[in-house]
Amino acid sequence: MAELIVYRSNALMSVRSRIDATRDVVMPVNLAYAESMVGMWHSGLPQVSLVPSTATDAQVWPVMSAVGTRIHDTSDDNCPINTGWSYVGGNHGYNVGNQIVVANHGKTTADVGSQWSDGTRIFTLLAITSASSLLFGNPYTIVDGIAQGARVKPAAPLTHVSGGTNRTTVPITGLTPDVQIRPATHSHTVAVELDGRPVPDGRSTGQELVIRESYLIPSYQGMIDTARANIGTPIATIMPRIPSLCRISNVYRWSPGGGLLVTQTVAALARFTLNAGVTQCAPLTPVAGGTRRQFMPNVGAAGGLNWSAWANIDTLAALTDFTPATLTDRLLPAGSMTQWVVGGGGVQQWGIAVGLLPVADATPEIRARYTTAKGWFISSSLKKNYPQLVWGRTLAAGESVTGTAYRRYLTPPSTATEIVVSDGSQEFVLIERVGTVAQAEMAAPQLFHRLLVPVGATNLDVPDRVAVDGVAYGVPVSPGYAMWRAEPDPARPGPLPGATVTRGSYFLVRSGPTLNSTCTGTYQRLLLHPVFLTEPTPVDRACVEVTVAGTGVLRHGVYAHDPTTGRPAVLGPVADFGTVAVTSVGVKESVLGAPVLLPPGWHWYGHVWQVSGVTPPTVRTGAAGAGTTLNLGAGAATMTGDRYGYEVTGTTGALGAITIAGVHQFPPPQVAYRRA
Repeated sequence: MAELIVYRSNALMSVRSRIDATRDVVMPVNLAYAESMVGMWHSGLPQVSLVPSTATDAQVWPVMSAVGTRIHDTSDDNCPINTGWSYVGGNHGYNVGNQIVVANHGKTTADVGSQWSDGTRIFTLLAITSASSLLFGNPYTIVDGIAQGARVKPAAPLTHVSGGTNRTTVPITGLTPDVQIRPATHSHTVAVELDGRPVPDGRSTGQELVIRESYLIPSYQGMIDTARANIGTPIATIMPRIPSLCRISNVYRWSPGGGLLVTQTVAALARFTLNAGVTQCAPLTPVAGGTRRQFMPNVGAAGGLNWSAWANIDTLAALTDFTPATLTDRLLPAGSMTQWVVGGGGVQQWGIAVGLLPVADATPEIRARYTTAKGWFISSSLKKNYPQLVWGRTLAAGESVTGTAYRRYLTPPSTATEIVVSDGSQEFVLIERVGTVAQAEMAAPQLFHRLLVPVGATNLDVPDRVAVDGVAYGVPVSPGYAMWRAEPDPARPGPLPGATVTRGSYFLVRSGPTLNSTCTGTYQRLLLHPVFLTEPTPVDRACVEVTVAGTGVLRHGVYAHDPTTGRPAVLGPVADFGTVAVTSVGVKESVLGAPVLLPPGWHWYGHVWQVSGVTPPTVRTGAAGAGTTLNLGAGAATMTGDRYGYEVTGTTGALGAITIAGVHQFPPPQVAYRRA
């Protein structure tokens, strides 16, 4: 079954496709989940399930019969946003309500919008939820121009302040704090297509099911102010009149083989701080006596577990954040995971791969800038994964953030995660594997002769092109991981001069006339110079030339380029080449312990004179400027004289995170690399 079978009845749908030689996977869809959001749950299919391929339509629809094996509860996987103080959107409301049970309280709709005080704070009556229950909205504060709801509860019985008809004091003995205020969205639209066609009720077949939804989230300040300004009018009836915080646009794409792609755009309509993850993933359904094991590339130890091997998530004792400090490469935020249910005998049962594609704001260098506090986290109570596209990013009105996440169900036997993911315009190849292997192959005949362009760090041995049978690869060091963009093979403009040659050959990153430049005044100043390569290039040696001896050492390395600032990425280097002595003249060579993949496009070569600042050495540099643009900041004063790049002061040891101090006047050193 190289297609999807879509069953539909009004808002409820199930999506079925072949996942292995004998089984199909069936995934639920609900167009009218909580508050009309698109959700991945309905009562006829409580969980994603595996069924024999011989199962009839009647056995899986409209209610999944006993023929199905439940493998994943996705009832809470549609993703809200977070405003820094509350989740909202998806199936969430602002969690700053206080529900108070008061028997025969006597309040009516005429009292909605009235204000009440506990002697310190003002609370707003938002809803008469029943004859014995009231919902109050908490006060808000304005911090740096952004409204924030307060998670507080009344400290004393609520007395009437203004707007109420029934002004009887409200006791707080029946108080429940932190209640979600609903509705918290409006103007929801949804469109469903199967291969570009409308999907009628009944059974349909096709290759791709696409659901697009959009809705508005009102600002919390707007909800409170609007309720107060419209006494006696439930805010649920006038939601479009409330000032909006943002618009959410989601696109869901189901594909054969148990694949789902989710693209989310958050467009700010008022200034606010955003945390957003595009997707979230509850843990797989376990089997009796088994465990759930999870691997995450580029993640080391966190939460007491080693994520570079198969971590037993059932033993996770505390909520665990994956920050840059937990990563092998700080410039590559945690972006994917593979999870397996393993039986008591160690036998794989079913699995899932989840991650963010390196497109839009999920491009690693952009995402690294906005996830320094938290790039991914897992709750200890639910064992649920929360990838983060941004964390703590303040958006101005008119700004937006977009990311795309994938999920793919897996069946055994599996020694590696090997999948191809398409976002509709680009195809990505993903390989992640625990354990070394000299020679393996990922089947991908549909990508024959495509170019594999790295879109993140890789430590795999892989050819440049996809062979007729797929992608041959080796894992010299465990764990192995890589993602590539599979590009068509158009006529190439020609190889990069000097760099696209046999392994073991040296090449200059910049050729032409040279100077001798003395390092006077540059002691412990990291000087960064822009470098451009047209293609990713692996190197295992880096060389500079000392023309007049001095004291100390020269440390050098490479930083990534941050396209959002036009400057070097600040989190840390792509590579620290280490130090070379400058106490004698000649070509000084750093031999790298493992090859480094220099990124295509712009990046930044950096060097710093260290250890002893007594006698400045002289190094060979280029005589011609690089001709690149440099962001000078808020003033033009630093434009005078030669300007070659940025500098970081006080660099005394290994290269790490940086704070740029300004621009410098030191010509770019003559640098040679050896191709690995």
